[in-house]
Amino acid sequence: MAKVLVTCARSPAAIHLGRLLHEAGHTVVLADTKRFHLGRWRSWPAQCLRHPSPRHEPQAFAAWLQSVVASTSIDCVVPVYEETFHHGLNHGTLGCDHFCSDIATLNQLHNKFEFIELAKRLGINTPETILVEDIAQTKANLTSHHILKPVYSRFGEHVIMHPNPERLNIDVSPSNPWILQERLEGTQYCLQGICKDGKVLSSVAYSSEFTVSKSSVFFENTGKGDLGQIIEKVAAHCRYTGIISFDVMLCDDGSVRPIECNPRATSALHLYGPHDRIDEAILHGRTIGCTGTARRLVLPMWINLLSNIFRKGHFKRWRAACKRSTSVEWNVFDPRPAVLQVISVIGFAAVAMKNRISLISATTHEFEWNGD
Repeated sequence: MAKVLVTCARSPAAIHLGRLLHEAGHTVVLADTKRFHLGRWRSWPAQCLRHPSPRHEPQAFAAWLQSVVASTSIDCVVPVYEETFHHGLNHGTLGCDHFCSDIATLNQLHNKFEFIELAKRLGINTPETILVEDIAQTKANLTSHHILKPVYSRFGEHVIMHPNPERLNIDVSPSNPWILQERLEGTQYCLQGICKDGKVLSSVAYSSEFTVSKSSVFFENTGKGDLGQIIEKVAAHCRYTGIISFDVMLCDDGSVRPIECNPRATSALHLYGPHDRIDEAILHGRTIGCTGTARRLVLPMWINLLSNIFRKGHFKRWRAACKRSTSVEWNVFDPRPAVLQVISVIGFAAVAMKNRISLISATTHEFEWNGD
């Protein structure tokens, strides 16, 4: 049995992964920059640790990571969300298994323009994507068939779906480039793969039918797996290790085209159940399936309903989705984490007000990666 350090304990997906590792017999240590995170009051973590901000104190974070691995005899470190990039900066320095890739690989995939260029070289059908570095260039290339978004962004924030050249007011520069990307018509899916040394050990796809602020709040295995073999092609080329995700469009003409890559985990982790043995993939490089039940984020699902209450047929589909899914956050036998979630939201609201950013940006403020 292994001792595993799982980071970003503020996220429900990290908690779900930690629980799966614990139920498989491993010792799990959780870590986050926050004192009150979702894993704090649970019975199964061996320890809950707090570390410096990887984004604002990178040297202190690196020293902490190396110290914890050595002092607590960690066998494997598993980053989950945006902190993955800062783990990439420390790749190869820990003396234990580090379930991630190096920063050069991660950055190339995270950069929305560089990823599309890589995908084209791999023979993957991609949407037209134009890099722009000033407002004049942006307006000159912009058409009604484009969307606009920063090269580095997350959670669909700052994406402009229907940009108006006459009213365009964005901060675009060589140090903060954006992309113009062809707007695709079809059904959007989120793909996630678990990979080791370029081999895809497991893949799962869920649709984006229920969203809030362009982020999915309902997760159900569609059975499509590695749609278009995009995970396999990218992972093999990069010899990727870690969890990798893609937003792709199954277009009306039947083609599958990637929109962007997120070289980290997503809420697709919730679709794995204890019998899938995700630990076998992460720790031993063995191929596994994904057979867990559908999951939902409760409060965001209600927000989704209210936002679409007048859309024909939406309530019927929403109710059916709720009936066949279970809550990500709530467990009637263990209600204490729900209290921690309220405390967390209050803390993120304070960060948002202090830094004049959105609440969703505040959730990753301490470890987001923007190419620097």
